[in-house]
Amino acid sequence: MQNTCKQLSFVDINHNLNSFFEEPDAEIISKFNDHFNISKFIPLSFYSSYNSRYGRKRTYSLSSYLYCFIFKSLLSISSMKLFIRILYLSKELREFCGFDASVPDEAQFSRFKINFHSQINFVFHNLVEYTEILSDELNPFLASILISDTTGIEAYVAENNPKFYESELRKAKTFAKQCDDDFDYHKFAQSKMPKLASSNNEIKLTYLNGHFGYYLKTFVSTNGLGLIRDINFYNVDNSISLDRTPKEVKDIYDSKSLIPSLETYFNYILIFTINIS
Repeated sequence: MQNTCKQLSFVDINHNLNSFFEEPDAEIISKFNDHFNISKFIPLSFYSSYNSRYGRKRTYSLSSYLYCFIFKSLLSISSMKLFIRILYLSKELREFCGFDASVPDEAQFSRFKINFHSQINFVFHNLVEYTEILSDELNPFLASILISDTTGIEAYVAENNPKFYESELRKAKTFAKQCDDDFDYHKFAQSKMPKLASSNNEIKLTYLNGHFGYYLKTFVSTNGLGLIRDINFYNVDNSISLDRTPKEVKDIYDSKSLIPSLETYFNYILIFTINIS
């Protein structure tokens, strides 16, 4: 029987977003003004934390920072430094974000993310609840489906340079000359790779997307419409060893991370009816 189902892909979702951003900048900002107000999704605890740190005479508002991060992601800007340059060039975007007098520098944006990362997560949760209601109005069946899978964010570390693995592979080939014919030098080279990135212990060696690399492993859940419901950085030991194939390691990680990640998700999502099959 021919499979008529199509796998959901973030690439397809991104393509639909790109078609939206092909419109003139003024129209995009106008739609945000008419249909989206970030202040409705900021919890009071976030305002309290922000005001207690910067006081009443703060230079930039909390909404201004959040709007910048939203537009940076939607426009797929690679770095905050580049986005700051765009703010200086675009008067409409600068005024929309509330930067009439000046624009924060790169260090200020970085400190904001570090100081308030947990509060930013609460804003995301509020957006999930709001979009879940919209999803149910659009298509109740697709909104009731929960799709979960593991993925990873590839890190900018030295170990992800292909030359790093190639050097281990050359050593393994040299060592293989002294061993039996059934010696698997590929698996031996994989076992010699560092289990953690030297610059960040949270970045681990894993098998993802058909190859080895150093990733920050994540567990992503979406509904049937492709809207992200949860991103969970659940930590499970997925070390590469000689007695397991890469696929076996990935299967073990997937099975161990499923239930704990979903438990975290359901702890704060109480109003949804999920169809798990």
